[in-house]
Amino acid sequence: MIKLALIMLTFWSNFVLSAETITIVSPYSASHSGSPAMFRIIEQANRNQSQYNFILEFRPGGEQILAVRYMDEQPQNRVAIVAPKFVEHTVAGRLNLTDYDPVWSLGDACWGVITNVGDERQGVASLQGRRELVVGGVGIGNAAHLTALQLASRYGFTVRYVPFKSNMDALLLMTGDGSVNMVLERVANYQQMKARNPRLQMLAMSCPKRHPDLPAVKTLAEQGITAPTVFNIVIANRTMRSQRQDEIARILTQATSQIGLATIQSLSDMRPSQFDNVPVTMYYNKHVRLLEQLLYRHRNNIAQ
Repeated sequence: MIKLALIMLTFWSNFVLSAETITIVSPYSASHSGSPAMFRIIEQANRNQSQYNFILEFRPGGEQILAVRYMDEQPQNRVAIVAPKFVEHTVAGRLNLTDYDPVWSLGDACWGVITNVGDERQGVASLQGRRELVVGGVGIGNAAHLTALQLASRYGFTVRYVPFKSNMDALLLMTGDGSVNMVLERVANYQQMKARNPRLQMLAMSCPKRHPDLPAVKTLAEQGITAPTVFNIVIANRTMRSQRQDEIARILTQATSQIGLATIQSLSDMRPSQFDNVPVTMYYNKHVRLLEQLLYRHRNNIAQ
């Protein structure tokens, strides 16, 4: 019995050692809302095959640029998760867009446009007539800021943007003293805060599809508003072998499909693009182009 156990242990050790480690570098902390889904996908990916051992490593800081730079140090064995801030860095010249390839997509964060001044029945059109909207978010020029500026362009109000450590911090202030008027946040957090303050309203979903928990709330696109989503895309340095990029993409795509959209949304409110039959390169190019266009269109407001 002991001999059999030793044989099994040796077999398992050789199995683990034979698998090459691929580090997926996250620009967030472990508490980020997307982390539970990523952990689940990586667990399934490692269960499915023995060629690679995927691990998730957190490298927050530097406005998400540290994660990309850390990947660049070992481009054959590391890939990185990027969000809209990545495009801001490429536009500003801090990163070179042509140095990177999209590999796989965790997709769009299906978050709500939450206000304490609108009317859910009318949606974002209820913001018509406002003179100013105080918007809370985690970074100037990010998806929430650009969404607010797009709404301001349509409905004629001005935006006063206030950076917070997290969107949830802004939502808490909105729930409490009401000094913040708009934030993008998860549906579950909105429902929790609305129980404390019934004035909170979900005017739209910042997502390609409606959220299953609030199916009556239309998306921004359905209401005629072009705005960026908070996306998460795994990229590789272009020097990583193309065959390896393809293998990583195939493994993560298979694992994501096995877990299913419902589970991923319940864990992290993310909607991987593969469930909408959108190839990752098309998804990546569309999101990058839109952000580039909106950053240019609203450059004066962002600078102020």
